[in-house]
Amino acid sequence: MEKLLVKRYTPALSSPLYVVGLLGPSKLGGVVARTLISRAEAKLFAELYNRHFPDHVIITEDGTCRLPRYEFHESSLSRPNLLTACGDYGIDLDDPDGGYDVLEELVLLGLGYRASCLVLIDTIQTDLDGSTYVAATKTNLCKGLRSRGAKVMRDTQLPGPAGIILGICRFHLLDAVGIFPALTQETGIEACTEATLKLVEDFFGLKYPPAKPS
Repeated sequence: MEKLLVKRYTPALSSPLYVVGLLGPSKLGGVVARTLISRAEAKLFAELYNRHFPDHVIITEDGTCRLPRYEFHESSLSRPNLLTACGDYGIDLDDPDGGYDVLEELVLLGLGYRASCLVLIDTIQTDLDGSTYVAATKTNLCKGLRSRGAKVMRDTQLPGPAGIILGICRFHLLDAVGIFPALTQETGIEACTEATLKLVEDFFGLKYPPAKPS
């Protein structure tokens, strides 16, 4: 098995916002993605497996096992519609032999559903003031995020999966932004998660489905 995309069903979405949560050491990207899934009442519709993922299995809460994977959720109830991608912790895609192929699969899935923009969430390690840093494929996206308090990354390199995904998005002409909260000892995961979600909600006008009456 080189790669395998398993679809449970094919969702009907209109120009969805595509959020990819990367699981760095802090796991913040995954926490943000899972929070979005909950708030948007998103459903699991596809799973991606690849031979470049780690050589172990995930043992679930009921004792059964499965291969490491990326999961894709969708919500047609949110406005705009929402796609999310989040992988198991421990999937290392820095290997150039397989990293590009896997990460391009993530981007191509968004293109297949005509995503309006890919939003990449990860953290950066810094000794600075705990600000949120951003990079994007277009200048107007950087300007819009900066107007909402984010700091634009300049004159530097963005290594690893985050940089590759943004580069592949630009190659395929898919609008994309990378949001990188600077996680420090003073800022916890919960505070960073809420700040990141607020930035995404404000910038893209994201609205969740109304709460169901209890």
